[in-house]
Amino acid sequence: MTSNNVVKILVTKSQKERILQNANIKGYKTVSGYIRDLALNKNQFFEDKLKEIIRKIENVEGKLQD
Repeated sequence: MTSNNVVKILVTKSQKERILQNANIKGYKTVSGYIRDLALNKNQFFEDKLKEIIRKIENVEGKLQD
């Protein structure tokens, strides 16, 4: 899929630095890719994290019952 539409946002200097740092830490080659993933996949990230937390709680509860 060709990406050829522009979306502009305004951020402060410190926000831009944080965005760049976060993108770099998470291994993104571009800030665009990082922001695109955050905007489009944020719900999936939270769902995955919630499922992970629930599994951990279930494992702890299972061990407590043993």
